[in-house]
Amino acid sequence: MTYIIRPERFVLLVLLLMSLTRTQAQESDSTRQTARHALYGGLGFGSDMTYSGYSLSGTQPYYSADLLYSYNRTWTAAFMAYHLADTKPTIAFYDFSLGYRKTFNSWWDVSASLAAYFTAKELKDQYFSNFAYLSVSGGFDWRILYTRAVFSTILDDSNTRYFQLKNSRYFSTRDFWKDKAYIDFNPTANLLWGKQYTITDTYTEETEAGPVDYYTYGTSFGLLDAEFSLPVSFNYSQFTLEVEPLYNLPVYKDPDFPAREGLLLFINLYFKIL
Repeated sequence: MTYIIRPERFVLLVLLLMSLTRTQAQESDSTRQTARHALYGGLGFGSDMTYSGYSLSGTQPYYSADLLYSYNRTWTAAFMAYHLADTKPTIAFYDFSLGYRKTFNSWWDVSASLAAYFTAKELKDQYFSNFAYLSVSGGFDWRILYTRAVFSTILDDSNTRYFQLKNSRYFSTRDFWKDKAYIDFNPTANLLWGKQYTITDTYTEETEAGPVDYYTYGTSFGLLDAEFSLPVSFNYSQFTLEVEPLYNLPVYKDPDFPAREGLLLFINLYFKIL
């Protein structure tokens, strides 16, 4: 029996995973950033490249390295590369992104980002082809809760769009260790809406290898997943160490990718170069 696999689903899984590895450490540090220019280098580890119950890395861990530049706490430019354990070539995926954020007052802000994602030539058939991604968002600070609404789209002919609603509560300790250290906390709940697929018809074709079943799909827009995470960052001088446990709760059961609940762990170490 053969299923018609939808390639845009692979794109969504990788894309959202990449967004998860963009840690809160850089954002929380920027709240104390006073210099006009800031440059960060980072190394990361993830227990599994998993999203919505589907593992991109064959249940293997992955490693990442990235470089991020921030100008005036408004413009950011970033490069990130990923290595999958026991997979060649060394760099499986890499991406470039450019972001802009405008803070109007203590209550609300808006932001936009454009990113391009690339896969090693040897892995394109197994994972996904190169693509670009556009995202715009608005954030509102309720004082006891920060809410961000995010609209995203893949820049191709697939007409694939997503909507995210993120609620978080950032807070940090006072400075200690001669005012060089502090700890950030940013518990977050994230809801994701997107295109849902349902099987509308099944037909069978006779081949030399025997009968093969094919499916056709209908689509709708609905809630896909819920995520709950607790990033904790230890900041000392120029270094930031972040540990983020994340629990994924699938809501939509994809016909091609059976969903399951899962706990992920991300660890990232950043160094403020400038």
